[in-house]
Amino acid sequence: MVKGVQFRNHEIIGDIVPLAQCYAEEGADELVFYDITASSDGRVVDKSWVARVAEVIDIPFCVAGGIKSAEDAARILEFGADKVSINSPALANPQLITDLADKFGVQCIVVGIDSYYDKETGKYQVYQFTGDEERTKATQ
Repeated sequence: MVKGVQFRNHEIIGDIVPLAQCYAEEGADELVFYDITASSDGRVVDKSWVARVAEVIDIPFCVAGGIKSAEDAARILEFGADKVSINSPALANPQLITDLADKFGVQCIVVGIDSYYDKETGKYQVYQFTGDEERTKATQ
């Protein structure tokens, strides 16, 4: 598990598995895990920890990071996640949202949107590829 500011300067703050267990024991009703650089690095979230988390918590959890296809989503779900979340791939291919919902059910698919309010233009913007400074782009 890492902590960063605006997707930069990541600092390792602990092992994800005991932290997930602690949050579950403290009363969290659901957890969401984002591998914030998976899409920008061109990889799917590291699945090694997903099964370990599934073994120690009894609440639903969602996993996000580099999921670009039904096959990617299926692998994450097979490791024990209850939901998958997509962000940049949904912006690049909106049909992916429908395809995943049709295959796994609407309750299983989350779309994460990184947005901000631009005070100069008075409009909301959406960021794509926020884990990669060189590829980050604002869309309207």
